[in-house]
Amino acid sequence: MSTKMISNFACYLFITWCLVLVSEGTSNREQNEAEVAEVVAAMKDACETLPSTIQVTKEEYDDLGNVVRSCEGTIGVTKCEGTCTSQIQPSVVTPTGFLKDCHCCRETWMRQREILLTDCYTQDGKRIFGQQGTMVIHLKEPEACACHKCGL
Repeated sequence: MSTKMISNFACYLFITWCLVLVSEGTSNREQNEAEVAEVVAAMKDACETLPSTIQVTKEEYDDLGNVVRSCEGTIGVTKCEGTCTSQIQPSVVTPTGFLKDCHCCRETWMRQREILLTDCYTQDGKRIFGQQGTMVIHLKEPEACACHKCGL
């Protein structure tokens, strides 16, 4: 076998090896991009309306500003919770040098509810019964949630 043939054969092996590495790198990159796209798609829809409970205390005052009674209760409400996709990238067009695309999980529609608090107490802590032993309060809560541009 001549030196020229060995050199050509070595060159052929080297080129074949490089092509295999490049094609493996491309398929790995494509696979990684697909995995990232799946994660991003899952994150976009992660904003939802969830059940929650809160402790509420409401005081009633007389004309002089003195506490007449205090009513409390634990109330089941809905809340917005989750994640939204946001990104920032360098930009030569924007004054800050960055193009920001920020989103947050918040309400799209609110509903008004009327809540009855049934645990009422006098100023000195004694339980009140009868008509004065309850208090109606009004509360707004999210009915639906979604990702919105931040600050809007």
